[in-house]
Amino acid sequence: CARGTDDSDTEREVIEDTMPTTKLQKTPKANSADRGVLAWFGRICRLLRGTHVESMQALLAAVDAKDSYTRTHSMNVAAYADALARRMDMSAQDRRTLQAASLLHDIGKIGIPDRILNKPGKLTEEEFNVMRRHPQMGVDILKPFSGLRDHRRIILHHHERYDGGGYPTGCRGEDIPLGSRILAAADAVDTMLSRRTYKEPMTTADVRRELVSQAGIQFDPAVVSVTIGWMDDGGPESFLPLEN
Repeated sequence: CARGTDDSDTEREVIEDTMPTTKLQKTPKANSADRGVLAWFGRICRLLRGTHVESMQALLAAVDAKDSYTRTHSMNVAAYADALARRMDMSAQDRRTLQAASLLHDIGKIGIPDRILNKPGKLTEEEFNVMRRHPQMGVDILKPFSGLRDHRRIILHHHERYDGGGYPTGCRGEDIPLGSRILAAADAVDTMLSRRTYKEPMTTADVRRELVSQAGIQFDPAVVSVTIGWMDDGGPESFLPLEN
């Protein structure tokens, strides 16, 4: 996903060798959308080796069919979160967990009605209350998968706020897992920079100002500081397009 990562060639070779081969990968005429889905699947397969990959692929295909934006958004968020985690000296194992959790963080949206998920305008309070359920739904969906306890914890808390006003538990400050705090910032950056049915993309300068204004309120101030430094060094613009 990123230009200039420090993964070794040996690690990349090992990762490629562990990826399952699919019929679509063998099809030379796969279009860019198909390649995007494969990239999403492949990234998760690499990070969740041996964790019921076939079942996971089926779940992700269902999410993508429901809302293709989720796939692109999740790949961007995973790349951004990893860039921030590197700057915060997170261990390689914790970074892999965070990347996988980032790719899966919106999987609970499979349980959100289309009329709410794809609504072009502002959500009503009732609709927003339904949307707020998606972190817990994601955790419930992933419960059968072995080895995802840490991933589920990050996913559950990625909409908590540093001041305690978030959901689903209302925990605050450093009681929120570090991975969730990083994911929250990465998620917000990509959402603000993206065009959606209900909004136009924000400029990088506006995103920067929003992050600063929400430090200590919505976001961990330390994570905001790292995110601003990353954006000043190129941030999202340093990442390759999805197809690459």
